[in-house]
Amino acid sequence: MRSLLRNVTLWSLTLGHFSIDLLSGAMPIAVGLYLKEALGLSLAQVGLLLGLYSLSSSLTQPIFGYLSDRYGGRWFAVGGLLWMSVLQGLIGFMPNFASALTLATLAGFGSAAFHPQGASGANIAAGSRKTAGVAMFMLGGNFGFAIGPILAAVALGWMGVHGTALLGLIGLLIVPLLYILTGQATATASADKKPANWKIELNPAFSTTAVVALILVMSLRAFSQQSFSAFLPPFFFEVAKFTKAEASLLSSLMLFTLAFGTLTGGMLSDRIGGAKIMSISMLISAPLMAAMFLLGDWRAFLIAPILGFFSGAAWPPMMVMAQSLFYKNAGVGSGV
Repeated sequence: MRSLLRNVTLWSLTLGHFSIDLLSGAMPIAVGLYLKEALGLSLAQVGLLLGLYSLSSSLTQPIFGYLSDRYGGRWFAVGGLLWMSVLQGLIGFMPNFASALTLATLAGFGSAAFHPQGASGANIAAGSRKTAGVAMFMLGGNFGFAIGPILAAVALGWMGVHGTALLGLIGLLIVPLLYILTGQATATASADKKPANWKIELNPAFSTTAVVALILVMSLRAFSQQSFSAFLPPFFFEVAKFTKAEASLLSSLMLFTLAFGTLTGGMLSDRIGGAKIMSISMLISAPLMAAMFLLGDWRAFLIAPILGFFSGAAWPPMMVMAQSLFYKNAGVGSGV
């Protein structure tokens, strides 16, 4: 098996994941700090806008996964980044809440189109080291999430709310490179991947209870982390009286260590088992989340890197478990 570090397929998907999640990571800063101020939004409106953005980018993933399994996913990956870059780049130019809400919801479909194909492709490309390969793919996304707040703070600090156009431009510049790399990778991936059936089949090795339990755990995990990430910047800016730069830095600090936690979690899962890693991750990260808000001061900078690391460790084994549930429809499993 080729080394994961020399795997062109895996690197191309990791680059795409980095780009998509860079834009996603910038959204809480762009909306929670700058668009909120420009349009005079309430925290409820910020929550609704970020919530619909997250819902459109997540709930439709099984549909896009189903389509990518059937038709091949190169255009879903490249087109998803193109779509998201354009729409998210325009969000800073919206004149009112309704138009910003509509654009953010539509932008989320770009993320939904990319993720199932990217994750299932990483699974296939990694060969026998599936959890490590998926962890590498997720590392790219988490680095994007981590850099997103810093880049948003720089771009919007310089250009105001219209700095979203600069963020969108960065995504557009990566689209041609992603197109070229995925073209080189498609032949390799296709050789290893059997065509998916129209019929979606669960792995008979798993009971219905196991399927429901995994989906419930992943949903609750995503709910807590998405909510936490969305409201972290406005909370520490408005309640804890951090500057915008400090609130952005805190968010990035947590997300940088989350990226390393993802890679570590993937490596350890291949050795000691995914269920153990998931359990340890949740038992440690839950009280740390509460502590950051309850303390609400400079000590958050001490907690954030620990929280990020243990939060990230659970994602690779969760993803591989979900893919194994839908053993003939990896894109659907990734989307779920």
